[in-house]
Amino acid sequence: MIRRWCDDLVLGMRLALSGGGARTALVRLALTAAGVGLGVAVLLTATSVPHLLGAREDRAAARAAFADAAPAAGVDPVYLVGLTDEYRGRGLQGFLVQRTGARPPAFPGVDRLPRPGEAVLSPALADLLASPEGAELRPRFPQRVIGGVGDAGLTGPNELYFYLGSATAAAQPNAVVVSRTGGTLAGHRDLTSLELLLVVLGATTCLVPVFVFVATSTRLAAASRDRRLAALRLVGADRGQIGRIAAGEAVLGAVAGLVVGGALFLLVRALVPLITVSAFRGGVFGGDVVPDWRLGLPVVVLLPVLACAVAVFALRRVVIEPLGVVRRGTRARRALWWRALPAVVGGVLLVARSESAATDARDSAVVAGVVLILIAVPLVLPWLVERITARLRGGSPAWLLAVRRLQLDGATAARLVSGIAVVLAGSIALQGVYARAETDRPDPGTVRLVGSNFASSLPDVQAFTAALRELPGARDVPVETHGRLTNAAGAEIPLILGSCAELRSEGAAGDCRDGDVFAIGTPSAGEYHPAPGDRTWFDGARRADPAVAPQWTVPVDRFHAVATERPAALLVTPGALATATSVGLVSNVTIPAAGPDLVEQVRNAVGALGWNGIVYSLGTGDDGTYALITRVLSVGSILVLLFAAGSLMIAAWEQLRERRRSLAALMANGVGRGVLARSLLWQMAIPVAVAVVIAVLAGLVLDWLLLTLVVRRPMVVDVSTILALTATAAVAVLGVTAATLPALWRTASLEHLREE
Repeated sequence: MIRRWCDDLVLGMRLALSGGGARTALVRLALTAAGVGLGVAVLLTATSVPHLLGAREDRAAARAAFADAAPAAGVDPVYLVGLTDEYRGRGLQGFLVQRTGARPPAFPGVDRLPRPGEAVLSPALADLLASPEGAELRPRFPQRVIGGVGDAGLTGPNELYFYLGSATAAAQPNAVVVSRTGGTLAGHRDLTSLELLLVVLGATTCLVPVFVFVATSTRLAAASRDRRLAALRLVGADRGQIGRIAAGEAVLGAVAGLVVGGALFLLVRALVPLITVSAFRGGVFGGDVVPDWRLGLPVVVLLPVLACAVAVFALRRVVIEPLGVVRRGTRARRALWWRALPAVVGGVLLVARSESAATDARDSAVVAGVVLILIAVPLVLPWLVERITARLRGGSPAWLLAVRRLQLDGATAARLVSGIAVVLAGSIALQGVYARAETDRPDPGTVRLVGSNFASSLPDVQAFTAALRELPGARDVPVETHGRLTNAAGAEIPLILGSCAELRSEGAAGDCRDGDVFAIGTPSAGEYHPAPGDRTWFDGARRADPAVAPQWTVPVDRFHAVATERPAALLVTPGALATATSVGLVSNVTIPAAGPDLVEQVRNAVGALGWNGIVYSLGTGDDGTYALITRVLSVGSILVLLFAAGSLMIAAWEQLRERRRSLAALMANGVGRGVLARSLLWQMAIPVAVAVVIAVLAGLVLDWLLLTLVVRRPMVVDVSTILALTATAAVAVLGVTAATLPALWRTASLEHLREE
C-alpha cells in the first residue's frame, strides 16, 4: 500500500512537470512557486520577529550602564549622563562621559572612551553628519571624532548613537558612577487596551491574507488540472488515487514555493539593513532576522499540508462527477451556512468575552474572534459573487463577455481578490481603532517644547540664555534657573537664580538690587535654612569630589530674610554668585508652541554648550510606544497591500495563460483588443466591487465589536479613510489590469489556435 501511495504521489509530480506540455507545465509550476514563495517569505520574516527583538534587547542590555553598588577592582569608574535627543523625527541616544583614570570600563563596540572635546559616533550618525542632510545637526557635535561604535554596541545598523567626552558630567544631578556595563533593562510600561488591540488586529490583518493567497496559489491552473484528473478518473482511477495524484501535484508546487520563499527570505535578510524608516528605531541587522524554529518549522510543515488539503478539497466535483469539469455544465450552487459559520462563531466569542471585566486584546478568545471574522471574508466572497453575477444582464460586448465568464467560473475570480478583501476589512477596522485612539490622545495644541541645560558656571547660564534669545520665536520666552545648596551637615535647600524682576514673583523684597540674596519661607524641623556667612556646596559637587572645598559663601551684607508662607528657598541674584568658585545650576525653558525649525535650533543651542542638557516634548505620548505601533502597522499594511496586488497580478497572468485558446478564438472571430481589455477590467472590477462592499461591512462590524465590547469605547467612523482605502483597492485593480495588458496581447495571438 505504501508503495502504491508513493507511486500515485510521484505520478502527480510528473503530471505537474509535464501535464499539458512541458513548457506550459513549467510556467504553471513557476507561477505556483512564486505565489507560495511570497507567502513563505512573509511568514518566515514574521516568525523572525521574536529573535530579532531578543537580539536587539540583548545588545541594549549589554551596553546599559547602572550606578555601581560596589566598584569593580582594577577599573577606574566613569561618570555617565544618559542623553536622548531627536533630529527630524529620528532619535539620537548616547552618553556624556567623564573619565576618572586611565583604565575605564569597556563598553561594547567602543575601542576607547572619549575625553573632553572628543566623541565616538555610530557609523550612521557619522554618515549623517557628513551629508548635506545633517547640516543642521553638526552644531551639536563640535567635538573631534576619535572612533566609531561597532555592531556590538548598537541595536541596529542605522541607529544614531554616540559617546561624548565631558569635564562636567560628574556634577550633573542625573550622573551615575559606572565601573562595568551590562544589566537587566527596566521593563516597558504595559500596553493600553487600545494599543493591544492595534497589535492584535494589525498582525491578523497582515498574516491572514498570506494564508489566503498561499491556498489560492495551490489552485492556480485549476481548470487544466481538473481535466487531467477527470480523465484519469474516467479511465479507472479510484477516488483515493485521484486524491493522492492531486496531492502530489500540490506538494511539488508547495516544495518549489518553499525553495523560492527561502531564497526571497535570504534576499530580505540582505536588504533589511538598508531600511531607514523611523518606525524601526535604528534599523535591523540582517543577522538578527532568524526564524524561531518553534514557529518556522510549523510553517515549513504546514504549507505542504495546506496545499494538499486545498487540492484534495477542490476535487469534490471531479471525484463524484468526472464530467462535471466541463465548463458548460451546470454547477451546483454553493452553500452559505458553513461559509458564514466562522463569522458567527467569531462574533459569539467577542460577545461572550465582553461580559468579563478583565477582557482585553490579549485574551485568546478575542484573538480567535478577530481571526475567524476575517477568515469569513474570503469564504463568503465566492458565494456573493456567484449570486450577484447570476442576476446581471445586458450591456456592452465587453460587459457580456465578463459577466458570462464570471457566471461560468466566478469562484476563481473571487479567490483572486479575496486577499485584497481581507486586507481592506482589517485595515478599515484598524483605522477605526486608530481614530478612537487619536481622540483619546491630547490635543496637539497642548504640546509644549521643554528644554533644560546644566551649567557649571555663571557664564554658562548666561551663554544658554543668550543663545536662546537669538532664536526667532524665543526672544521673550522666560528662562528659569534653579539648583540645590548643601551645607556641611548634608542638609539641602532649593536655590532660584534670577533678576530682581523675576525674583519678586517668587517673594523677594521690593527694594531688590543685583547682588542681593533672599531667604524666603519658614523652615520646618530638620530642614536647612541658610544664614549669612554659611559656606555651602552645590548639589552634586561633593559626589564628584568628596574633598572639594566649599564653593560659595552666603553674603553677609546683602542677605535678607523674608517670612512668607511659601516653601523654604534661597532667591539669588546673579551678582551674588560672582564669588562662587563653581556652580551647579539647571536652566529650564518652556515654549508652548514651537515649529520644527525652532525645535532643532533649541536642540543645537543645548548641544553646542557641551550637551549638558536635553530638549523634549510634552503631550506627545508616554514613551513613543503608540507611535512605534502605528508606524510599524502602517508599514506592514502597505507591504501587505503590495503583496496582495502582486499576488493578484500573478493569478491574473495565470488566468490569461489558461484561457489563451478561447481568447485567440475570440480574436479570430473579430473581437477587438479593446473589447478584450475592457472585458478583463470588468472581470476584475465586479468581484472587487463585491469584495469592497463585504470588506467595508465586515470591517465596520469588527470595529464595533472590538471597540464596544472589548475596550468599551464608543465607535468612531472615519469616512474619509474608508473612502481612501476603497479608492486604493480600485487603483490596485486598474494597476493590475494595466500590467496584464501586454500579456493579454500575447495571449490573444492567433498562433495559439494552432495548438488545438
